[in-house]
Amino acid sequence: MDEKGFVVVLALPMDTDDSWIMVKNRSRGWEFPGGHLETGELPEEAALRELYEETGILGTAKAVEGDLIPGGYVVLVRVEREVSPDPWISSDDSIEEVGWCLQIPESSAWGREEVQAVIDHDWRASRSLES
Repeated sequence: MDEKGFVVVLALPMDTDDSWIMVKNRSRGWEFPGGHLETGELPEEAALRELYEETGILGTAKAVEGDLIPGGYVVLVRVEREVSPDPWISSDDSIEEVGWCLQIPESSAWGREEVQAVIDHDWRASRSLES
């Protein structure tokens, strides 16, 4: 496996792909949950850890893609939290709030094309974590 330094989480509800979770970083704006891989950590392990640290949510990693973002992995994670318009607070001091998105936020830390590429990715071509 090639060396990549970080992981990004595409957290979707169990039953639909119409919404996803983003976190509002106090300095960067809205972004996908994620962070650096720890030594010896698999991308899916890092994704689940980062998702929990930044959102307080547990999930099930379903697939990993290493070609969407230079230097990093994107991990598809399904979560059981119900989609709601109400944001919630993170225990991570660098995160102002967490919420479900139906569209790309205006104050996104990422370019619209980057966010759209992650949201629109065809996960059937990625490494599946399901047996």
